Amino acid sequence: MIERKESRVRVELRVEISGMDAACETFRQTAKARNLSRSGALLRGVTAALRCGDPLAIKYGERQGQFRIIWVLDRGARDGFEVAVHRTPSSLCPWEAALHQKVSIRDDERSIVDREEALLQK
Repeated sequence: MIERKESRVRVELRVEISGMDAACETFRQTAKARNLSRSGALLRGVTAALRCGDPLAIKYGERQGQFRIIWVLDRGARDGFEVAVHRTPSSLCPWEAALHQKVSIRDDERSIVDREEALLQK
């Protein structure tokens, strides 16, 4: 079992991801990032087939970070892929402001949008 050095924040943010898929085609899409830390996150709803070890750019608001794909799990046609990412050492953490919020994940899509707007205003 992997022991984490950083605590995780249970918040869900809508992010934009981009990079090269498994067929070496460029892609750009939105996804949901959750289980956040300064060094990584779990992405859900990814439609592009991705490979472990490949780079991935993630943008939240006006901040963008560079990440490496750690693992990919196919959740089926309806849910897409779940992707774990780790931030490259020299890159910014795009969701730094969200790490200081005490907000739990909810399934209500409107609450996600409200939290994103509040975080982006800071």
